[in-house]
Amino acid sequence: MDKKIHENPRYSRVSSRLDTGSSMSKYNRKVEDVKNNYKFKQGEIFKRMKVSTFVQLVLQVENYVSESDVTGLSPVPDENEEEEQTLPPTPGSDTHRTCDSRFSEVISGVGEMDLKNNNVNVPQTVTEKPPKPYLLLDVRDSDAFDQCHIIGAVNFPSAMLSRAQNYFTKTVLEYVNKEGKIIILYDEDERIAHACSTTMIERGVDNLFMLSGGMKVLYSKFPTGIIRGPLPKLCLVDNEGKVSKAKVKAQQGVQPANVHPMGNEFTEDDLDHLQDTLDSLLESMAPPTRVGGMSRAQSNMSQRSATSACPWK
Repeated sequence: MDKKIHENPRYSRVSSRLDTGSSMSKYNRKVEDVKNNYKFKQGEIFKRMKVSTFVQLVLQVENYVSESDVTGLSPVPDENEEEEQTLPPTPGSDTHRTCDSRFSEVISGVGEMDLKNNNVNVPQTVTEKPPKPYLLLDVRDSDAFDQCHIIGAVNFPSAMLSRAQNYFTKTVLEYVNKEGKIIILYDEDERIAHACSTTMIERGVDNLFMLSGGMKVLYSKFPTGIIRGPLPKLCLVDNEGKVSKAKVKAQQGVQPANVHPMGNEFTEDDLDHLQDTLDSLLESMAPPTRVGGMSRAQSNMSQRSATSACPWK
């Protein structure tokens, strides 16, 4: 009974799928994960944002923007219909026009006198996407940003904060301390973003968050649908601090972010991958309640999204 069983290195990474509750080994793994991936310091004056919270924010904003684009579009007149409109509109026919058509005529510069002219070509209405409630800033240099960055991010090199004046760009000033808007900073592993977040808070930016863990933690939990371009080697390190050969092989042939055909916007496939990964992550984080099979975190998130038209506010 006292014989010691030696550990087989071949199965050293194999763990049990049975959840036995809290244990000392799980606590030690969590402490080791925090030590390797996060750089918490005493007296931090800025707020942190978890990667799971950031992905929830992205999904809610993108779904809201896509729904507003569908409902906000006004019908574009067909070329064949222009030939059928040979008679000028009568005063009674103006009541049958919708408010959406009147609004599109006003913003396109078409008046009542112009409508009586049959040769007038009504321009197509172009709708712009509403501004996002968050501004994602990549504080790395421009070369690293062009190679790889989070989708929707804007490059803001940390060298900009070393200026004595005019250290904020016009895009950043549109979000600084504005109601209903936040600024999120990130880098690869908090080495640069930590100092940048502290500097911006000291210069009066109150609505600032730092993405906790940076791209390294974000890629470990959401490997697809959120980062565009080949990842740096620092983000491909495993739990033992070594570069994973499998991750390096998966990055071969990936196009840089600045020449990617999809640009800096999310696609439907990206959002589907994020939603599936987020659901799996929430299920593993929160155990199901006794009343139903839905986890507490999922039920709270569904209630918030159902009761608010803009869930991020």
